[in-house]
Amino acid sequence: MRRFEFTMCLSAEKTRRIYQGNATSILVQSDDGLKLQLPAANFRTYVGSDGIQGRFSVAIDQSNRIVDLRRL
Repeated sequence: MRRFEFTMCLSAEKTRRIYQGNATSILVQSDDGLKLQLPAANFRTYVGSDGIQGRFSVAIDQSNRIVDLRRL
């Protein structure tokens, strides 16, 4: 299992696209420079009035499936 940390700053407007179904994935860059394409639905619990803001950690298994996603 691999773990990556990253910072996310998505505006309320961009976050709205997730809820409207127009965005199915979110592209983030981990602290070590790796680009990760993650399912947008996994971030719904982290949506606030200002969008999605904060530091996150994601654990991915050998099949590239998310095992754990959490806000730090």
